[in-house]
Amino acid sequence: MALFQPTKFENPYTIHKFEDDFYEKYNLKKVQFLGEGMAGKVYLVKPKSGRGRWQAVKEFSHYPTEVRERNMRHFVMEATVMQVVSHPHLVPCHLAASCYDYSAIVMPYYPQGDLVLSGRQEPNRVHRLMSQVARAVEHLHKWNIAHNDIKCENVFVDESDDAHLGDMGFALRLNDPLELSPAWRVGGTKVYWSPEKLAANPHDNIDPFMCDVYAVGIMYWELVTGIMDFTAGTDFVGSSRKLMI
Repeated sequence: MALFQPTKFENPYTIHKFEDDFYEKYNLKKVQFLGEGMAGKVYLVKPKSGRGRWQAVKEFSHYPTEVRERNMRHFVMEATVMQVVSHPHLVPCHLAASCYDYSAIVMPYYPQGDLVLSGRQEPNRVHRLMSQVARAVEHLHKWNIAHNDIKCENVFVDESDDAHLGDMGFALRLNDPLELSPAWRVGGTKVYWSPEKLAANPHDNIDPFMCDVYAVGIMYWELVTGIMDFTAGTDFVGSSRKLMI
């Protein structure tokens, strides 16, 4: 639960708008396709001049027309949160822009990729990474923002092996730290849903901040045990005993 009064959105955020192609305007070249989510595709890019840092660009397509409104909603939310809320373990926005065919967010490139589970991880490393994620989530909650889609795919690891929480498109901005939200607005990937989210009807009110905290716990469990498909049938006791062997 958020225990702090929020800091106001006092810093302005900027979304540049133009008709030209984004990559041409900023003299960037796509190098590699990195991944895709519900609202956007992510590419590794570099300056065409060959000088300067490599970065990641997330594109939000304006087509087909039926998904434009949804994609733009995710784009504006993600660009706003990334520019206004700053923390060492939150992914920052270097630039947000909207052109004719798509909108784009420029962010750091994390060479180690995300935390998608690839087997059981070393406990000390997991504890360090998840402590960083927890601090990032706590900071979001101070702003009365629930991330609303915490999972391994949305945590990125830099060259120093530090974690950065990203993908803010589903974030919820609430007016009060004790405010509840209709369950239909509390999203995320189903295996990370809290018990109250799973049990709720769409218009039941639940706490999105506590749902974030629960998702952090599931991530921790995944990384320590190597069990990715968390379900109601998971044998916590048996899995814990195996860890001690």
